[in-house]
Amino acid sequence: MNFSYKIKKDQNFIHISFIGNLMNKQQVDRLLDEIEFYSNEGFNKIIIDLSEMKYMNSTGLNILINIFTQTRSNGGDVIITNIPEKIKKLLIITKLNSIFNIEETVDKAKKILI
Repeated sequence: MNFSYKIKKDQNFIHISFIGNLMNKQQVDRLLDEIEFYSNEGFNKIIIDLSEMKYMNSTGLNILINIFTQTRSNGGDVIITNIPEKIKKLLIITKLNSIFNIEETVDKAKKILI
């Protein structure tokens, strides 16, 4: 399964749903450009929903770090939600679970960002 994503604006943040397998940077070049565009438009808070993710390797983790770093540099915040068990284990092994803001659901993340 390939990687795709959906972005929607919601109040003062953007909600990005990752879908499929994230394994190389070329899969998200357009996404990173869109995040930069939204940031320039004043949307510097992001919810990343991983509920439809099947697989993510170290490149996928690096992309999450890039989004996190870019957003924080612009005074924003990123919350990751609905993390599948396999990816949750990967975050724990790499200790990235202590860096990222993680919430169980999108609704819980929205309450923090609003």
